[in-house]
Amino acid sequence: MTTVEIRPSILLAGDAMTPSPVTVSTEDSVLRAWALMTRHGVRHLLVIDRDLCLGVVDDRTIFAQWPSGPGLLRQKPVAAVMRVIIAGVRVDTELRHVAAIMLRECLDAVPVVDETGGAIGIITSSDILRALATSPGGHDDVRRGA
Repeated sequence: MTTVEIRPSILLAGDAMTPSPVTVSTEDSVLRAWALMTRHGVRHLLVIDRDLCLGVVDDRTIFAQWPSGPGLLRQKPVAAVMRVIIAGVRVDTELRHVAAIMLRECLDAVPVVDETGGAIGIITSSDILRALATSPGGHDDVRRGA
């Protein structure tokens, strides 16, 4: 009897990231951020200032602002509610390291950045699960958005 050892391939951030993420500026209003999320069907936006990724704003943070009413949501800048991200990950970062960062920092999304700190993608906890489920040895019947 012959046994074959299947060695899992190493998954990288670039394998799981969503490229060309939806972004919002620090000065944009919370209401505009919500409109962008709705229009693009996403739960996280990267917050950008002068081509640098400074943080992430998610739908739960915006929901928490909702009782303020539409008038204040139009006035409140995203910078006031975003989660500051000290550093993003690079496309060649092992996905297990990305997951460890997310666990350690209690994040459900991290930016993927280039060498200058510019955002080139985003990885969410759902992206990590999808990459694991569709990797060799995983289930290939998992589809994005399903």
